[in-house]
Amino acid sequence: MFQFIRGLALTGIVCLIAGCWTGPKEITYPETGATLEGTVSYGKDKVGVGMVIAENSSGSATGFVDDEGRFELKNVPLGEISIGVNIDAGRGNAMGRLMSQTQGKAKSAPRVLDLPKKYQNPATSGIKTTIVEGENHLDVDIPK
Repeated sequence: MFQFIRGLALTGIVCLIAGCWTGPKEITYPETGATLEGTVSYGKDKVGVGMVIAENSSGSATGFVDDEGRFELKNVPLGEISIGVNIDAGRGNAMGRLMSQTQGKAKSAPRVLDLPKKYQNPATSGIKTTIVEGENHLDVDIPK
């Protein structure tokens, strides 16, 4: 029995050295070529800080909202997708934009709208659309 276990261990070591096991694989999603652009608003106000997340079972795409509430996502998964607008993720991006624009000069920070948590996660937002190859448009209107 000891010989069998020792032989199995040696086989495992040889296999590891020979490159039989290459370690964990990085998950990559296919290039879809599909884009999604639009605006995000909360009631009558444009959302100027946030990260738009589009996902389905085959992948995801993300992009930041600009000061005017516009966004553009690239390589969006095809088919029905769920959308979320994560304000917390957008705060860091907005502060970085502000710092680079002002180069240390005082300027007011972008106004952050507190969206209900439900809309910040694609799984709970209830916002869905269907993506086809090429350009797609969606204005995300979150009710107050």
